[in-house]
Amino acid sequence: MNTQSHVIINAALLSRKDKPHLQRYLLLGALIPDLPMFVFFVVEAFMFGHPQQQIWSERYFLPQWQNFIDIFNAVPLILIVLGIGYRLKSEAVKFCCLSMLLHCAADFFLHHDDAHRHFFPLLQFRFSSPISYWDAARYGRIVSLIEIVITILASIYLFPRLNSRIARGVLIAVNCLSVLLYIGFATLN
Repeated sequence: MNTQSHVIINAALLSRKDKPHLQRYLLLGALIPDLPMFVFFVVEAFMFGHPQQQIWSERYFLPQWQNFIDIFNAVPLILIVLGIGYRLKSEAVKFCCLSMLLHCAADFFLHHDDAHRHFFPLLQFRFSSPISYWDAARYGRIVSLIEIVITILASIYLFPRLNSRIARGVLIAVNCLSVLLYIGFATLN
């Protein structure tokens, strides 16, 4: 799934009206599994100057990058931190970890060639899903459309719960951008 969809869907599923101060932690948890991808891209594209095709077909699959990316998507490690959060009675850690687990659960079923090792470091296993959120050869157009619809529905649910105009504006802008990117993706593939 796209990062913005993780954030919006996780917020809709996990946010609690009685605990708005914890929303930042569930947003952080929705972002953390994808942060290494942004670091990877910045390093490969802007520091090393590699072309996009090489970045996504070769560089992404280097063992050092895979280890770095998979650490942030490793369910056993997230569960350990979640256990620590429960032990310390830290709602912030619990919300962050629950959001990370929800992110990983969605990614588990929506990645094929680029699947993560969600049981790392215990197992090297990668589940190569028969569907992909981006790969047109693996129903990417359909999956992306479903993702956008679910994200818009989650946004409709969230919209009245947001207290600021800025948050509402960002939510609308992210949805509009997602739709425009989908249209561009669908026309290219």
